[in-house]
Amino acid sequence: MAAAKERVRLSDCGISTVRMKRAVTGGLVLEVSGADCSKHADDLAAKMREALADMPVHIARPFKTGEVRVMDLDEAISPVQLAAAIANAGECQAADIKVGEIRQARSGLNSAWVRCPLSAVRKLAAAKRIRVGWASARVEVLAARPMQCYRCLETGHVRRQCPNSVDRSDRCYTCGETGHRASQCRADRPKCPLCADLGRPSDHRLGSKRCTPPKGRKKKPQALPANPRADEPVPASLPVPTGNTGPREAMEVSHSQP
Repeated sequence: MAAAKERVRLSDCGISTVRMKRAVTGGLVLEVSGADCSKHADDLAAKMREALADMPVHIARPFKTGEVRVMDLDEAISPVQLAAAIANAGECQAADIKVGEIRQARSGLNSAWVRCPLSAVRKLAAAKRIRVGWASARVEVLAARPMQCYRCLETGHVRRQCPNSVDRSDRCYTCGETGHRASQCRADRPKCPLCADLGRPSDHRLGSKRCTPPKGRKKKPQALPANPRADEPVPASLPVPTGNTGPREAMEVSHSQP
């Protein structure tokens, strides 16, 4: 932040002051309020990326997102083409869309998981179908996922606040073994690593509807360090903070891997 204050002037972005808060991941959220706050936040983020390009920090423009599953895709559809189709139907930027691996469904056609801005999700939900290539693809809005720790795999907290000593970050979400990811798993039967460790029925994939580990007493999260370690990854974006004092837009500044 000292370098940012030396290299970037808020007045160049049409900003007088910003409101600061600490994100649950340890990143610093700068909140811009007032008229045209979205444009000013975009300008500030761009200038900070340029000014701090020589430093191991990650600058992001957080926004609320949702998840959908797009179905009935043919083999010729690529993630880039799918993102372009969703951007067109949802009236958003293709750069703000994340498309997962396109896989073959039981119907014989392909489907893909997609994360995009919440405003686009609402438009897709209303339309129910979008044009992708030659086909009319079905769109299914997915339920919001609970906050999950990618270290112990339990819900209710994130990695930086994990109160548990166990580390399951290298376990496959499908079979529970180590050495590969769920997308590469070739196991005949699923085995949830979290439920198996807790002595619960584990014949399912982690995070599925059948995954119901018992809820224990909530533990007090560990305090976040003032300066997060640079060797720990952080998510690219967080939901935009909301309030009742007028329009605001946020951006996140956090340490990233060198």
